Amino acid sequence: MDNKEKLKTYDSQILTLEEVSQYLKLSQKTVLRMVHGGKIPCAKVGGQWRFIKTLIDDWLLAKMDVFPKNDLARLVEADEGIVALSRMLRPDLIELHVKPGSKHEVLVQLVRPLVGTGIVKDEQRFLRKLMQRERMASTAVGKGVAIPHIRNPRENPEGGPVVCVGVCKGGTDFHALDGKKTHVFFLLVTDSEVVHLRVMGTLSRLMRDEETVSKLLSARENTQVIRIILQGEQKYSFTNEK
Repeated sequence: MDNKEKLKTYDSQILTLEEVSQYLKLSQKTVLRMVHGGKIPCAKVGGQWRFIKTLIDDWLLAKMDVFPKNDLARLVEADEGIVALSRMLRPDLIELHVKPGSKHEVLVQLVRPLVGTGIVKDEQRFLRKLMQRERMASTAVGKGVAIPHIRNPRENPEGGPVVCVGVCKGGTDFHALDGKKTHVFFLLVTDSEVVHLRVMGTLSRLMRDEETVSKLLSARENTQVIRIILQGEQKYSFTNEK
């Protein structure tokens, strides 16, 4: 395959390791190190790494923006770029009984707590923005997890940064790359590209831990969800210190 043919593949939604390395102008070894370090959005399908182009574009845009609007000192450990996700969670923004349905029906349930707490003022506009992002490519990252968000963080309401958590115990079809049902949703609301990027990175690391995902599915109280996330963060930090 010549370079012109390779460039044509970038118009598709799903990229291989070779294609994403060409797209980013990085070696495949460098991309693999980023994959194993949880630093780039991806999923493993049939033993092969696959990348959604729109997620890669989001990731690149966020990395290029170095002027956060929110108070990062409270949330970010600058050396590692890790966001303390547990500090962005609130019991009143957790829904443990999300019902299966279409993408729109699921998103309505996730947005409801944000409307009820006054963070989202215009529910229909917010839902339209979320669905626009979903039409570009699903935000279901695989392994039963989805991270719905607006394409441009600056269009989010100013009440963030917060993360609304939804649990669908029976699972629902959210068009995940791995073809599996989605059970856990993290709806991210922040008007800072930097916080957006780092939350995505933190979630990518945490949600690779099947034990953490399993515990979230078994949670019976909203405060329990926050404890589970906190324990997952502590477990990750401990792993890094070894």
